[in-house]
Amino acid sequence: MTLPSALSFFEQIQHRIGEYVPVEDAEEEVCELYSVYYSKSAETRPNLVDATKSELDIELQSGKTTISLTIAQNPNINCELGQTGAVLWDSSVIMGQFFVDQQAGGSWDLSQLNILELGSGCGLVGLVLHRLGARQVILTDQPRMMKLLNKNVELCMHQSATLHTRDKIKRDGAKGIVYATEYLWGHPPTDLRVLQAGIDMIVVSDCVFHETVASLLADTLVDACRRARSDSSSYSKHPVVVVIGQELRSDIVHQEFVARLLESFILYRVPVSDHADGYHTLYVAWLKH
Repeated sequence: MTLPSALSFFEQIQHRIGEYVPVEDAEEEVCELYSVYYSKSAETRPNLVDATKSELDIELQSGKTTISLTIAQNPNINCELGQTGAVLWDSSVIMGQFFVDQQAGGSWDLSQLNILELGSGCGLVGLVLHRLGARQVILTDQPRMMKLLNKNVELCMHQSATLHTRDKIKRDGAKGIVYATEYLWGHPPTDLRVLQAGIDMIVVSDCVFHETVASLLADTLVDACRRARSDSSSYSKHPVVVVIGQELRSDIVHQEFVARLLESFILYRVPVSDHADGYHTLYVAWLKH
């Protein structure tokens, strides 16, 4: 089903809402997810990245759309206590592929969107959205991640320019703005560009590893959505849509995260693929009020 033209991202979600699963109870959601999780063989679990390498070449393809990115990692940082964002995780590849599939298949139109990514880590998901033609993508993380994140932005920009010079036909739609900046969860953003961006979508990829992080991220998402409404003169009448990808690890942690989201958000689970469903889950959400 092809989308009508000139829809906001929230309207696009509403247009396909019948394809998504409403989530109203955290315990029921976890029971359903983990009944599928435990029915699958460990041999079928996706294994898409190598966290030991300093760089990974990622290629995501759907139809005539191909996104190729070189992503730098820093396994040394990732070995430090509490650090998980300095290497790629399978969820970021799965989420990136999902966005490519949605854009190539006409299910979602991601072009012309202003997008904020929280907990970007290596930045793969946000960079994929940039290459798919988003108007503006803001990658954010804590200060110690900025060097790696900026390096990957530079790699992306160089690779995109090289591709467009060499190929007569552009293989991606990169033409917008992309940059990285600090954003500490639980605190208002200090970069005024974040406040003035007119955000359409907030993206989070596999950022919840502990119950305490679940609460902090949920609170930060609420704050970011509200600020996008109040601080941006260009904010439309439609709410910001949050897109969350998460690998299923601990049922306790996942239940806590879903419960915290349900306090403030309307939440739907979006089917990803036969390969990923059961190990990874993806949600769309927006504030209740």
